[in-house]
Formats: sequence, structure tokens, C-alpha cells
Amino acid sequence: MSTVNREKLAHSADVQMHLSVNGHVLRIGHLGPDYLILDNPIDHPPTDAEISLSVDGNDRRWRVKLVDGLSASQARSRISISG
Repeated sequence: MSTVNREKLAHSADVQMHLSVNGHVLRIGHLGPDYLILDNPIDHPPTDAEISLSVDGNDRRWRVKLVDGLSASQARSRISISG
């Protein structure tokens, strides 16, 4: 396969993830099944929040609970899906 044909088949998705919590919109660097890692964490007590995920312009949002809240000194935070 030539280089030109490989370039036509290659695709890099545009992925954006954010956490919205009480007026703050924070960029998520990594999202797991029960945790997230924020690019720039802040201090915030446990509360409900919303995750937004956009993959190539297809948006999805869902509610989560920040189980232990957020800590500016720790990028990783536990989450659970809100019902």
C-alpha cells in the first residue's frame, strides 16, 4: 500500500471531554468507568456534576456524582453515575 493510500484511510478522532460543576467547566484528560483525571483540578466538595463528551462533533452528556469531591492537589477523582 502506498503512503498516499494509507493517509486516506487514517483518521484521528477529535475528542473533547469536560466536567461541568457549579459554574466551572474543567477539561478532562482521561475518563475511566469510575474515575476521571482533570487537566487542571480545583478544590470542590462532593456534589453532582455533568460530563460532556464530544467525538467528531457527536455530543453526549450524563450526570455523575463526585464521590469525594475534587482536590487541586490530586488530578484523579472518583465518580459514580447519577440516577
